[in-house]
Amino acid sequence: MIGTTFANYTVLEKINRGGMADIYLVTDKLDQRLVLRVLLPEFRFHWGRKRQFKWGCRVMQQLDHPNVVHYYGHGCFHGLWYAVIECVDGPNLKEAILRNDANLRANQLKMLTSMAAGLAHVHERGFLHLDFKPENILVPKTYDAKLVDFDLAIPRPSRPRKASILSGTPLYLAPEQLARQPVDERADIFSFGVTAYEMLTGKKPIAGNTRDEILKKYVDFNAHLRPPRTLVPDIPHAIERVILKCLEKEPDRRYPAMSLVVRDLQT
Repeated sequence: MIGTTFANYTVLEKINRGGMADIYLVTDKLDQRLVLRVLLPEFRFHWGRKRQFKWGCRVMQQLDHPNVVHYYGHGCFHGLWYAVIECVDGPNLKEAILRNDANLRANQLKMLTSMAAGLAHVHERGFLHLDFKPENILVPKTYDAKLVDFDLAIPRPSRPRKASILSGTPLYLAPEQLARQPVDERADIFSFGVTAYEMLTGKKPIAGNTRDEILKKYVDFNAHLRPPRTLVPDIPHAIERVILKCLEKEPDRRYPAMSLVVRDLQT
């Protein structure tokens, strides 16, 4: 692929390989840098994976927000499905955490507020993300977060509804998701809390290697959950309160809407 032309885009380098797609840096005819996602070759004839990939593209078509990566289009080239999205000059949040990026702390409120605003927009446009985690948040040099990867998104239900399959990374999923119970936007709000906690402390609220192991810890979640300030004492009290409310085990005790998380972070 490197140095070739793919669907009118010049491929400069391979950036990453995800669970669904290879990620390339490309330029278009105007020499604008973009990102090309190409469905993995092994899924070329996999109906379910192709459907999931195209669904993620259709979700992105309906999003338009500065904290969601911009979508340019998708198609099929020589039998390979692809999508073209905005190129963000920066790592994902997971990489930034692992690098101990000092600027994350310096820009913690900006990062949290922009992450929350992007997720609120997804909900307002009628979708649940259901895979909100550090790997799916890009960190530009401005520290205005951008959300990516909507392949696992589902239409936002008018009342809690059980997802058809359990998807996503277990440590970032809400207890009701792992227990295969009905979900709504409060599942994403819990995932936001986990991600925010990890961004500020470098640790996840709980640890575990399997769905069952994590579910057992959720039975007595409050005994395992340490408030963020016990790990990093200079985290502002107001931010800690927001994170802990997002991380309530019972959905009814969490924020009912992501817009309220944005509100409390801004005040």
